[in-house]
Amino acid sequence: MNKHHFHTLLSRYRSGDCTEQERRLVEHWFALIDGRAADHSYQENQQTEDRLWNAIQGRTQPASSLKGRVMPFLLNWRWAAAAVFFFMVWGGYHFNRKRADRVDEERVAGRFPQGLITKTNNSAVPVRISLEDGSEISLSPKGSIQYPTTFSDGRREVFLKGKAFFKVAKNPEKPFFVYTGAIATQVLGTSFWVDIADSSNAVEVSVVTGKVSVFQRNEHDDVIAGETKNGVVLSPNQRVMYTHENQSFVTSLVDEPVMLQSYAGRFVFDDVPLTQVLEALEKAYGIEIVLENERFKNCLFTADINRQPMFTKLDLISAAVNARYEVKGTRILLSGKGCSAH
Repeated sequence: MNKHHFHTLLSRYRSGDCTEQERRLVEHWFALIDGRAADHSYQENQQTEDRLWNAIQGRTQPASSLKGRVMPFLLNWRWAAAAVFFFMVWGGYHFNRKRADRVDEERVAGRFPQGLITKTNNSAVPVRISLEDGSEISLSPKGSIQYPTTFSDGRREVFLKGKAFFKVAKNPEKPFFVYTGAIATQVLGTSFWVDIADSSNAVEVSVVTGKVSVFQRNEHDDVIAGETKNGVVLSPNQRVMYTHENQSFVTSLVDEPVMLQSYAGRFVFDDVPLTQVLEALEKAYGIEIVLENERFKNCLFTADINRQPMFTKLDLISAAVNARYEVKGTRILLSGKGCSAH
């Protein structure tokens, strides 16, 4: 994005002719200089424009809000019957889950005759737990975890309820397993999040470094030694959500991708072809970016976006080349009309 494009976008914002994506982008620019992204009164003067141009550092991902659900009034017998059916199914599901948990506990007790250490976080802040192999766990509030004093020869195993961040010490000879409800996460040495809802209804696993395998546990065999069922393999900045009702895995990108530790490049460009800019992003974050229009290959990009988060980088790039991007599973699709050669 050059200074002319920047000024044009501000002018379109001031006149109300910009798109919704452009409006969000400009409001985030304002937040860079005064901390407020909304309800900012644009001052048409060179000083404000210069401050914005020199201070494009920040975040553009608006926090998504979760709309509450309101139960409708039971206006007639049909609503009443539907409500009774719902609570019967809900109660039956949780009864079965609690029964399955008891069976799991009995099997675990048989696998670990020496017993397991149980740690529960009843505080309001994460609690750090160090394991005997050098692995570290950050257990979130209301979470609970069980693990043996000493891991067996073949594998390292822990049992999680709630949410925790794992930083696993590398040991190819002894894989690390995290069991959460009907899901198992297997790693050799990496860092990742595991989050299971209190109802055991859904499990989310997101990867920071390395790779993990997430799969269903065979509930008919031993909870530890059972065969694996369908599952997915996750790379950095990817996550998966598993729902117990339909036993499905849905993969996507994490909300705030982080740069890979192995990447040492910088994001300072001066009339650089867009394809090279996107290749740098792919290497830095390990995320595939797909161009929908071949004309994007003619576009050049000029900007210093070295300190922005990944989605901020994409917003700035999109605004500069008249494009838009969309997250499709674990990939990003860049679409639009493209541009002519400069």
